[in-house]
Amino acid sequence: MKKNEELFFLIKSLSKSEKRYFKVSIPHTENAEYLQLFDAIDRQKTFDEEAIKSQFMDKAFVNQLTTIKNYLKNKIFQSLRSFHSKLSVNTELLDIIRNVEILYHKGLYDLCFSELLRAEKKAKQFENSMILFHILDWKRKVSQTIAPQDFDTMEAIVTKQKETLESTKEYTDLILANIHPHQFSISHKQASSLQNRTLKTLHKYRKLLNQDAPDKAKQIIEELLKEWEDHPSLLKEFFTMYFSTTNNLLGLLVHKKLYKEAFVQILKIKQKAKTYGQTSASFIKEQLRLYNIELEIHRNLKEIHTTLDTIEEIKEFLNEYTTLVPESYQLSFRFQFATIFFFKKDYKQSLYWVNEILNRRNKKDRQDLILYTHWLNLLVHYEMGNGFTLRYLISNLRKLIRKQKNIEPYEQIILKFLSSTVDIPFIQKKTAINKLTNDLKENPVPDMVLGYLDFNQWILSK
Repeated sequence: MKKNEELFFLIKSLSKSEKRYFKVSIPHTENAEYLQLFDAIDRQKTFDEEAIKSQFMDKAFVNQLTTIKNYLKNKIFQSLRSFHSKLSVNTELLDIIRNVEILYHKGLYDLCFSELLRAEKKAKQFENSMILFHILDWKRKVSQTIAPQDFDTMEAIVTKQKETLESTKEYTDLILANIHPHQFSISHKQASSLQNRTLKTLHKYRKLLNQDAPDKAKQIIEELLKEWEDHPSLLKEFFTMYFSTTNNLLGLLVHKKLYKEAFVQILKIKQKAKTYGQTSASFIKEQLRLYNIELEIHRNLKEIHTTLDTIEEIKEFLNEYTTLVPESYQLSFRFQFATIFFFKKDYKQSLYWVNEILNRRNKKDRQDLILYTHWLNLLVHYEMGNGFTLRYLISNLRKLIRKQKNIEPYEQIILKFLSSTVDIPFIQKKTAINKLTNDLKENPVPDMVLGYLDFNQWILSK
């Protein structure tokens, strides 16, 4: 994102409700030109500053466009803060701290203290040690102003502050331990909060997987999820952390091929997402992770009707949250749809999604997915018996591969097989498939490639 595009992406991220709230919140005395600029940028599909300057060339503000854009951006932030004032306990506590600062400067110390006590109680309830430190700091400041000689009270408050710092240090240490599990050791002492216990458990979970102890790893994750469910207020406030932990469990269940158990967990987390979920980028990311896991299960099963239901659900989700779903995820899901339909022998639908990828591709796309989409395109046309089209596509793919690297022996073998057997009778094709199988035993397809497109599975199906 370039600096001059910041306002564009901010406006594009706004929901209909947020846009409506912003426009209503602007006083009638404000210059309507700000709203005109807002609407003009909102109408653009990609940001074009020259088009904006041309559109408003007769307006005086166009000569100070950078200043006006910054003013509009700040106005949007102000509106968003007001619109999302109840977004989380975190935002409520930050607002109380801002209120306390205003009250303190007005000399309303009793009211300050009343607000701080309310904030302190809520921060403790939701285990927010970082904000609790600031609340206690204001509490000490107000107490010192009211009774400057009451050292006992001040000492008690500062002692509590030290405790919150210890919890915060524990939190940051656990994050570092999860980033670099082999470089940081963690204390055996009981973690001070549920968030910290979650980070500690995830660290232990990864170590158990590395030690080839998946059953123990599964057990500690399930116990952790149960603890979250026993604290509904924390579950609601930090639902994304619970969601992420569930996705870790689902990844393990899929690895162990416990698909029935995985589907139970999927239904459970989807129901909770309806209850606790938000349209935040972090929540969207976990929902996309969940869909990726669900599609992986469907790739390994044969029930086409349930797969179709899942794909429709994902399509609706992607359409609803288009602005919050990165294009890389959109591309990934299209590729998965194409491969799933291919291996379920619905070649028409597979080709539809292949064309969706190739017709939308651009230089920013993941080139690995684009490359294997071209390979999938060959397999689809081979299965559909489109010999003329197939040979043209093979020629193009050879050129594409040579631009990136040398053609590998297994690639030469598969390309030769596709080109030479697409139009031959079944009896001859069977002999060619046996030869293909033997040739690939000598020059096997790398596991990394099979993770994109399982050529072995396709050959076996022949």
